[in-house]
Amino acid sequence: MQSLEAYRAQLAAQEAQALNRLIGNYGRSYQRLEALLNSLLLQIGDNPPTKAQLVKLTRYKALMEQVAQELAGLANLTGNEMQIAGEFGLSLGSSSITDFMTIATLGESNPAIAAGFNQLPKAAIEILLGFLDPAGPLYARLRLMVPYVTQAVADAIVEGVTLGYNPRKIAALLRRAFGRGLADALRFVRTVQLWAYREANRATMIANSQLLDGWVWVAGLDSDRTCMACIALHGTIHPVTETLNDHHNGRCVPAPLVKGYGNPVDETGEEWFARQSEATQRKMMGPGKYEAWKEGKFNLADMVGQHDDDVYGLMRIEKALQDLVGADD
Repeated sequence: MQSLEAYRAQLAAQEAQALNRLIGNYGRSYQRLEALLNSLLLQIGDNPPTKAQLVKLTRYKALMEQVAQELAGLANLTGNEMQIAGEFGLSLGSSSITDFMTIATLGESNPAIAAGFNQLPKAAIEILLGFLDPAGPLYARLRLMVPYVTQAVADAIVEGVTLGYNPRKIAALLRRAFGRGLADALRFVRTVQLWAYREANRATMIANSQLLDGWVWVAGLDSDRTCMACIALHGTIHPVTETLNDHHNGRCVPAPLVKGYGNPVDETGEEWFARQSEATQRKMMGPGKYEAWKEGKFNLADMVGQHDDDVYGLMRIEKALQDLVGADD
């Protein structure tokens, strides 16, 4: 799996560059908003206005206009970063499967596999990736970010000012509300890149299904970042036509199961989890789930649930404790 980790590293490096640009943009935007907020609070002084009085203030209106402007800029940057991330994931996803299949997981070139390999044109893969269409639901969701976060910021400022909070607390409310836009932007870009990578994998595998017995779910086994659904799915085998429908921000990828060769994953997620200490298992599951699991109320595989997303379709998620054991437990 060494070559797979190399491709993971390329994805992570590209993602880090995009996220740094978004975070830097957000930081500069927040500084401009904080200056306007301080100006507003200076005007108000020690006499908190009512909501009706606040929204009429010129400096409040200037602040909210700047909020909308900054968010529009963040949304435009996010859209550009999504396009870059999608194209990068698409290109890398196609080439990675080519490498995995020709090497055939043994570390040596396989001429027979290479001779029968069908390289799918990039344009054909782009057509398949409908979620990258600027007129599609992904970009429609991005366009909702501006009014949604603007309203959250307005609510935060009205709450802080009318209740007479101190300036530091009001600034914290502004930062938290405005930060929702950054959180959305980071999730958009990360998910687009990984989904494009996996879907390019899948399209290329379908074009070469005569060489495959399916693909294997590969999670980034990590006690701090990997959810239990992904742990349970690690090492499972799926048909080439099936989508690796990881959750938002999910880092799982498919590894091709080449005919005549074994599973490239030598340890399942359940086996890996069983090797972890009790403290690690408890931390990963959470106390409630851990105790119920130890009591035999569910198996690890039962933790895999599904969420219907309006952009990506069905996505795998980790089930809540109530869904695993019932409302009465």
